[in-house]
Amino acid sequence: MGVEVIVSQILSYFCKENYSDKFMKYFYLNRFVRSVFGIAVCLFAFVSCSDDEPFSDNNIVVPPTTDTIPSEGVVIGDENLRAALLALLQTDELTTENLATVTTLSLRAKNYSTLEGISALVNLDSLTIDNNIGKAFIEFPAEIASMKNLTYLKASSVFRGTLPDSLSGFTYFSVGESFLGGNIPPRLMDLSAERITLNISRSRFMGLPVDIWRKLCADVEKYQMSQSLAPQAAGYFLSLYDPDSALHTQYHADGDFEIYQTHSKGNGINMFILCDGFDYSCNAVDGIAEKVMKFSVEQMFAIEPMTSLRDYFDIYLVYVESPEKGMTYSSDGETNDWEVETKFGTHQPNVNNRYYLCDTPGILDFIAASTGISPRGGIVMLVAHNMVHGGSAGMEYVSDRTSFSVSTIEPKFAKTVWHESVGHSIGWLADEYVESDNAMSEIPSDTRDYYVSEYDRWDYGRNMAFTHDTASVWWADFIGDERYADEKIGLYEGGNYWGKGVWRPTENSIMRTYDRDQQFSAPCRAVIYKEVMTRALGEGFTYSYEDFVKFDMKDAYYPLAE
Repeated sequence: MGVEVIVSQILSYFCKENYSDKFMKYFYLNRFVRSVFGIAVCLFAFVSCSDDEPFSDNNIVVPPTTDTIPSEGVVIGDENLRAALLALLQTDELTTENLATVTTLSLRAKNYSTLEGISALVNLDSLTIDNNIGKAFIEFPAEIASMKNLTYLKASSVFRGTLPDSLSGFTYFSVGESFLGGNIPPRLMDLSAERITLNISRSRFMGLPVDIWRKLCADVEKYQMSQSLAPQAAGYFLSLYDPDSALHTQYHADGDFEIYQTHSKGNGINMFILCDGFDYSCNAVDGIAEKVMKFSVEQMFAIEPMTSLRDYFDIYLVYVESPEKGMTYSSDGETNDWEVETKFGTHQPNVNNRYYLCDTPGILDFIAASTGISPRGGIVMLVAHNMVHGGSAGMEYVSDRTSFSVSTIEPKFAKTVWHESVGHSIGWLADEYVESDNAMSEIPSDTRDYYVSEYDRWDYGRNMAFTHDTASVWWADFIGDERYADEKIGLYEGGNYWGKGVWRPTENSIMRTYDRDQQFSAPCRAVIYKEVMTRALGEGFTYSYEDFVKFDMKDAYYPLAE
């Protein structure tokens, strides 16, 4: 049957014989055309809106304008990103060839809704996104994991979601103040690189691989120390995790210990390393706690004079199982940001004060019960499972020289160990910094008299003086010694928390600040040397300034002319 016959019959239905006038024929013809169009629209809608893709406003596709049609298969999902790339390349179209020429991309002060298509920049090695106006948090693009040349990413307050497990090879990765969460991928940072920087603070991350942590903390000379890992956003806590945990089959029990080193010189000085806030999962053989404690030992002896004194120590690693993983701390000193139960109740009452509290007598008893060796007269270092900056050293056992310190697993870990465990705990050195409230204040006479009395009574704080008479200070021999001219040893006012009436031996040292590349000053090294040798040799040791200089300068030593 021909189309014209079908149409004729349909028209005859709509145009009845009793409607023979022209007006009515045109009326029904118009109704016929509109009906056919309506049927066609319904059929189209039926085909387009299947059960797999229910119709909604999100399915409406607006045809792109001519200048946004992708060229040669290049798909850039965001108009502003396309505009930025077109401007950078000074072209009117994006191709795989011209996108391959981009190695550095800086996106600033724009409204980016997605980075879809970013992987088309196959040779991109540096990406910066700042001030993402209006779209503060966009989904982290999984395709970045395929960009093998990308090693630098700076994008604070930009992303949400999680990081792909396959993300790897970065030397600089800064995504702090974001809505990113979950674990840091185990191969995110290029651990073979000379220097790496990771900034993830105030986000929602829960786990940092222990090997990345060791790399960050070990690069003490080049890594820019900052609060770059913690704290996380309210309600989130960053702890260490082991990507190989599924492979572990053996675990250390609570109270197990191992001898990490036996002394080869002197009588041996007992040193005990243990952790708090590390649960059963952390105590696998070659697991998190073991790696942390061994790393702690290596950092303690990575600075002089400890490097040259290492052979005098017996070092024990003591395994502790806490009920929960992590550490209690407070930002305001009133309510806890995070609260967990640990073996020794270690916690940070106020992050602004940095110090930590714990059950020190309980820790000493635990060491004695576990090892059968009394820690009294020895050195104890507790590692707290918290990446918020802090640490402390107890001076309550100075009478029998029992050294005790706490350090947290923060980016400044090595510096904290040096300041707290080596400086305060082993050397019994005083702080050389000045509290801001006391910067212009003279130390009160009663406070000064107390310090003088205690320092003389217990022979500590020998890096502090309360007189500006160069002949009377403990480090008088160093002043004017040409062999230490580079250290500019003298009298520098300010220390022991007060700005005036107190003097220290050098402008800066690890006892004054560890936000820079600081070491122990020569007078501080001498005090630590004296303490260790006295413990190791007992009555067989008598301190001599010239003997120290020989020890300190080694092959560079030469005697002063008579």
